[in-house]
Amino acid sequence: MPNQNLEFVPGTIEGRTLVISDIVRVFKRYAWIAIILGPGIGLATYFWAKHQPKLYDAVAVIQLEQHETLALPGQIGMGEEYGLKTNTQIMIIQSREVALRIIKRMNLERDPRFNPSYPDNTNLADPITRNYLVNLFHAGLNVQRIPTTELINVAFRGPSPTLDAMIANETVNTYREMNFQNHYQDSKEITGWLKTELDDLKNTIQNEQSDLLALEMKLGIYVTGPMTTTGTGASTSTQGIPTSIFQDEMTNLEAQYLDAEKQHILAESTYSILKADRTDALLPESIPGTMLFNNLELQLSTLNSQEAQMSSRYGQSYPPLLALKKQEEELRKQLATERIKAIDSTEQQVRITEDTLQRIKARIEAAKEVAKSMNDDTVRYEVLKAQYSTDQGLYNGLLQLLSAGGIDAGLKAQNVNRMSAADIPTTPSWPRVFVYTFAGFSIGLTLAVVIITIIIIVSDTVETVEQIEEALRLPVLTSVPLYKMEPADPASTQAVLATLLMPRSAAAESYRILRTAINLMPIRGRGRVIGVTSCGPGEGKSTTVMNLAVAASQQNKRVLLIDGDLRKPALAQRLKLPSATSPGLSRYLSDPQIQPEDCIQPIQSLPGLSVLPVQDIPPFPSELLAQGRLGDLLAWARENFDVVLIDTPPVLLVADSLIITEWLDIVLIVARVRVAQRRALRRVREEFSRFPDKHIGIVVNAVPHSQSYYGGYSGYHGYYGSGSSY
Repeated sequence: MPNQNLEFVPGTIEGRTLVISDIVRVFKRYAWIAIILGPGIGLATYFWAKHQPKLYDAVAVIQLEQHETLALPGQIGMGEEYGLKTNTQIMIIQSREVALRIIKRMNLERDPRFNPSYPDNTNLADPITRNYLVNLFHAGLNVQRIPTTELINVAFRGPSPTLDAMIANETVNTYREMNFQNHYQDSKEITGWLKTELDDLKNTIQNEQSDLLALEMKLGIYVTGPMTTTGTGASTSTQGIPTSIFQDEMTNLEAQYLDAEKQHILAESTYSILKADRTDALLPESIPGTMLFNNLELQLSTLNSQEAQMSSRYGQSYPPLLALKKQEEELRKQLATERIKAIDSTEQQVRITEDTLQRIKARIEAAKEVAKSMNDDTVRYEVLKAQYSTDQGLYNGLLQLLSAGGIDAGLKAQNVNRMSAADIPTTPSWPRVFVYTFAGFSIGLTLAVVIITIIIIVSDTVETVEQIEEALRLPVLTSVPLYKMEPADPASTQAVLATLLMPRSAAAESYRILRTAINLMPIRGRGRVIGVTSCGPGEGKSTTVMNLAVAASQQNKRVLLIDGDLRKPALAQRLKLPSATSPGLSRYLSDPQIQPEDCIQPIQSLPGLSVLPVQDIPPFPSELLAQGRLGDLLAWARENFDVVLIDTPPVLLVADSLIITEWLDIVLIVARVRVAQRRALRRVREEFSRFPDKHIGIVVNAVPHSQSYYGGYSGYHGYYGSGSSY
């Protein structure tokens, strides 16, 4: 009956089927990888962490309040988000200037607990030394905002708990001092300009007051109403009933002039500060665009620090250093642009207020021209009185503004509060031996899983009987379990005959199952000619054919075992046949005078079993097999033997097996678990698709006991006796 299970469409590519049981089986097989990598990496991490120097974290906490900074009346307010302000302050704490101040104050360059290279690298005048010490400081400093709060953690990590606490506290002190100085200095500069203007205005008012009193005495004018004295006692202001339309108009102009003059003085003082300031200095927070400009300035300072560090370590040609220089150039351009914008804005405000003043002055001059028709002394009195009142109001307003500005300069600058000072830490924060050990163990296990997964995905080796059956799409006639007596070397001269040496073993039973399956196959004519082959070497085809021959002979059948591998014969050595002068298969195929009876050697210990070895290895095996005498030999063997077994070469190595298949009734393909490749099995199936009239089956060899049909019966060994060993 033709083999109905052999179906193959040339050119098709079969997908691999993986089930959970296969994956679990592969993971069990390679469990040693996880056993080595998990504890191995974990142990290595443990020893590494144990030998690392202990570092301690000293943490101080500060509060950054969200109230407004000093703002003068008429100044444009710039509302910035608190997050931007907080990030800016964090960058200030981490700035190079703060680090250098702390190093100098605490003489850290001479403290070996901070400077491990002491007594080297102690000259702060050397830029290389400064960069080295600043980098050491920044490596230990960690400033972070506590989420959803106004609090900022200022932590310093180092090998000395005492020194770490001192540095953390000194960092907070230095930052608070710098914060106060910067805010106070901004306010102080503005109030300085205001004081200068007030001094000049005070002299003017005193002169105007003297002239006004003189005119009042000359004209006999007596002012009715209360008189108030200013804080300086330098001038007085009078209140009375207006005596003319000119006086009403001048009163309105006085109020307008007062507001315009105040705006002009403020704008002019701010503009003067910006024009006289250094190009690399931070802008006062009272100027529009201050937060953005100062943030850019701090970023430039950070870039300078990083550039100096990379330059000293890697040289000027280091690519990241060139990138930093380019970034620094762009940042400087942006800083210059923002400073120009700030100056232009204040200059424009100066021009606007100055123009307003000029227009009001022009109106006042026009009013004076109208007053010329009046009595000269009266007009002079009215003008002087209006000018005096205007100057007096301006003086009082500026004096009140100066007083408020000085108070705000002292109070609002103090917007950083110390919540808690850093205490001396008692527990090291690094290294965390347990955490790192567990992480190393986890990484090892993860790496093992990744490796095993890659093996599952990439490996083409079959792992189970089902995978072999799926690749060949042929029936599995038997599965031979792995047993201990099987030699690791396929070329070993020891005969591995489980059917003879271990008749009660599971392996011997599997060969008897194979024998039964062959007996049930319908074959026309006398005798059964069976070929045993494999994809490649080392899969156990010679062991299989020998055990099958013994199993068949044990049924009192006449069995002929032919060594059909003319290139690398193995049966004579494995069966330990005595040296004989009789010809072998190669001589029979090449010499028509030799008869089959002349080449056969009987096995004395196994009645009914005869062997036809190769003896001499021919130079051209394939050509010798194709000459035709092999068919005559097998026709003779059919008449004289019940079973004819041929050990053929591997299919994919040489063409000999396909030549021999022409005269076979049954073809047995031996596939060894964890040796056979899916690609090779599919190639074998493609080769044997040329013989649709042959019975073809699979013998799975060296099946692990976890996969064996017998592995699930715990009492199997006892049932077959102590003679079973596998």
